[in-house]
Amino acid sequence: MAEEVGILGGCIVPHPPLLIPAIGGRDREKVRSTYTAMDTLGKEIGGLNPDVLVLISPHTPMYRDAFTIKISAVMQGSFASFGCPQVRIAKQNDLELVDTMVKAAGDEGLPLERVTADSSRWSSPGEELDHGLLVPLYFLDQHFETPIVSLSFSGLDYRSHFQLGRISARACAGLGRRAVFVASGDLSHRLIHGAPAGYNPRGEEFDQRIVDIATSGDFDSIYRIEEDLVEAAGECGFRSIHTMWGALKNGGLKSSVLSYEGPFGVGYLVSLQIKID
Repeated sequence: MAEEVGILGGCIVPHPPLLIPAIGGRDREKVRSTYTAMDTLGKEIGGLNPDVLVLISPHTPMYRDAFTIKISAVMQGSFASFGCPQVRIAKQNDLELVDTMVKAAGDEGLPLERVTADSSRWSSPGEELDHGLLVPLYFLDQHFETPIVSLSFSGLDYRSHFQLGRISARACAGLGRRAVFVASGDLSHRLIHGAPAGYNPRGEEFDQRIVDIATSGDFDSIYRIEEDLVEAAGECGFRSIHTMWGALKNGGLKSSVLSYEGPFGVGYLVSLQIKID
């Protein structure tokens, strides 16, 4: 029996830098459920023996009318912006997969632009991995090592993000890659009074909808979440989830929530989705 290739699974991961021991200090214990779940996630994904991780982050510089994909042979970043320049990660880029995805996107009329750190005025010199990538990679790297591919959001609609996920799945399968899709994103930023984006009682409603979807695996339900609820939540991960679903949708899915909490007013969800046929 041939070894399975393509997208083997996906995960929804939060990215608060306080999960990193050198940054979080005593506050890190308030998110023990999250960092424990991230460690479990690393073990579970490592068990899938992936060849590559395809990641999307809301903090990667984005264009209104196009997605981006990074093309540097080696991508790196640090937590210098959070007072810890010594915590640095460097990752090999799967350039063959990058080229295949760009061609596939072009064939479908989906704008996917090649970029480097030098292409963007928002990136610090030599820093291509933003904290939306660095935080999950910090935990995943404890258990396995793979090249990555780094994608951005765009100002395009949710269906376009879904299409980007479909393209990534086909490209991985076509190249015989065993891949996992990493959807970086926090949920509502408005869960409590004093939260980063202010308080909105609908933030909790949004997060519960996402947690229910991630528990059941019924990701088609994301299209039934009203846009006014998304806006009220002040989230940053919804487009990541749409893209991941594009990568995963095809056959059965075993979906589980490893943790959810929001002690600082931002919803942190760790969820694992594994293809089962």
